[in-house]
Amino acid sequence: MDFPTGCFSYTVGDASPVVEFDGRGRATATLDGQVIVVAAYRVVGDVLEVTDLEGSFAYPESGWGRYKWSLNGKVLSFSLIEDGNPGRRKGFAQPFIRRA
Repeated sequence: MDFPTGCFSYTVGDASPVVEFDGRGRATATLDGQVIVVAAYRVVGDVLEVTDLEGSFAYPESGWGRYKWSLNGKVLSFSLIEDGNPGRRKGFAQPFIRRA
């Protein structure tokens, strides 16, 4: 199965960011219409590797995070392998729901 592209949302507390995976190695997270993180990503089989590049919530010093991914219908889920970015760990712990 190929890693899904398109827009997904997840919820942490009162915030529901939207993340778009473009299929070319770039992911953009927005919150209330504002870009909060632009990240690079790569997929090797069922492992997603991601690193922050820029944005108000970006933490580029944390380097690459690694997650096992799975897709079940409209729900994209991640299981932590390793990640030094606490904010990204918190977000990726939530189910990502495909937006229409």
